[in-house]
Amino acid sequence: MDLSPPVSAPQLPVAYAGLSQRSPEATFNGTTWWEGFHDKTLSSLVSRAGSSNLTIAQAEQNLLAARALGHSAIAGYRPEVGTVALANASTGSRVNNDFTRRPLQLNLEVGWEAALFGQDKQTQRSADLTTEMASEDLAAARLAVAAEIAASYVHLRALQQRHADTVETIELLQKNSELADVRERVGLSTAIETEPQKSGIETAKSRLADLENEINTSAQQIATLQGSATPAASLLKPQPQPIAPARLMSGRPADLLRSRPDVRRAELAVAQAGAQVGLARSELYPKLRLSGTIGIGAPIDSSLFGASGGPSLQIPIFDLGKRKDVVTASEAKFREAGFAYRQTVLVAYEEASRALREFNAAQRKTAQLKSKLKRVTTVRNGADILVREGLEDRSKSIRGALDVLELRASLTDSIEDEARAFIAFYKATGAAEQAARPRASERLK
Repeated sequence: MDLSPPVSAPQLPVAYAGLSQRSPEATFNGTTWWEGFHDKTLSSLVSRAGSSNLTIAQAEQNLLAARALGHSAIAGYRPEVGTVALANASTGSRVNNDFTRRPLQLNLEVGWEAALFGQDKQTQRSADLTTEMASEDLAAARLAVAAEIAASYVHLRALQQRHADTVETIELLQKNSELADVRERVGLSTAIETEPQKSGIETAKSRLADLENEINTSAQQIATLQGSATPAASLLKPQPQPIAPARLMSGRPADLLRSRPDVRRAELAVAQAGAQVGLARSELYPKLRLSGTIGIGAPIDSSLFGASGGPSLQIPIFDLGKRKDVVTASEAKFREAGFAYRQTVLVAYEEASRALREFNAAQRKTAQLKSKLKRVTTVRNGADILVREGLEDRSKSIRGALDVLELRASLTDSIEDEARAFIAFYKATGAAEQAARPRASERLK
C-alpha cells in the first residue's frame, strides 16, 4: 500500500505580490540574513541563542525523544524473548502436578506477531515521519527565535535613539521656556502665551520616563530569549540603529515549499496521516501470532522439563463496526491534513508578500524623510547664522532645531519599520533554513 499519496500545493504566483522589478536581489555570499545588518552585537545575540534559548532546547529534546522511539518503533513485530521465574511455597508432602503449584518454575518464553499486511513498515514509516516533524519543529524554533531576537534588538536601538532625541528636545524646550519667561518679564508676552512652553516640557519628560521603561522591558525580553534573567550590559549602552540592507534576496514563492519549516512539517503530517490510514486498514484483516514456552516447570504433566507452543489466529468478525469507523476517521484525518498543508502554504505566501510590501513602503518613506531632513537641516543652519549675526530671534533657531528633531523621530520610526519588515520577510520565507534542504517528500522516499 502506498503510504505517501501525492500532496498538491496550491498554485502560487511566479513572484511575490509587491515585488519591485527595478530592484536587484541581494546576495549575502552564504552568510545568514541577520548579518546583512552588519551589527556584531546582533549577530552575537543570535549565535548565542542557538545554544542558550530554552525553546530551542525543548525542541532539541523532543527531537531526541522522537529518534529514540523511532529506533524501536517496530519492536512489536519482531520476535520477543523473555524469561519468567516463579517460586511457590506450600505445606504437606504431596506433590501436586498442577504446574502453577510447582515449587519452582524457570521458563523461556518466545512470541512473534507476524506482520502479514505490512504493519511493520507502516509503523516504522509513521515513526520516521514523527522524527522528521520533530526536526522541522526544531528548525521552526531556531527561525522564530532568530527573528524575535532581531526584531527586539532593532526595537531596543530605536527606543534608545528616541530617548536621546527626547533628551535633546527637553533641553531645547527648556531654553525656549527661558526665553519666553524673559519676554513675559519685559512685557512682550503674557503667562497665557508662555504656559504651552512649560506644558510641552512636562509632556516630553513623561515621554522620556515611558521610553526608559520600554528600553528596560525590551532588554529584558532579549535576555529571556537568551535563556537568562539578566540583560547584557552591552544592550543598555546606546548604539546606532541597525540599518536594513537596501535589497532583499527574494527568491520565488515556490521556494516556500522547501524553505519554511512549518510548510515542510505540514507536508510530513499529510504523509503520516496516510500511514495511519494504512495501519487502520490493516486492522480489518486477521492477525497471526506464534508463541512458545520452554524451561523448568513448564506446563507439561509428569515432566520436570518441557516445552509448549503454537500459532494463534485472531480474526475480526463482529465488533459493531469499530474497525471500519477507525478507518473512516483516519481517512478524514488524512484529508484534513491535506487541507491544513494547503492552508499553511497560502498563509506563508501571504506573510511573505505582506512583509515585502511593508519593506518597500518603509524603504520609500525612509528615503523621503532623509531627503526632507537634509533640506530642513540646511534651512536650520542658515537660521543659526542669522541668529549669531543678531538678525533673527533666537527662538526661531530653537524652533528650527525642534523641527529637525521631529523629523529625526519620524526617520527613526521609518528605519525601524524597514528593519522589522526585512526581518519579517526572511522569517516568512524561512531563509534561515534554506541551505539547500530537499522537500520532505523527497527526503522520505
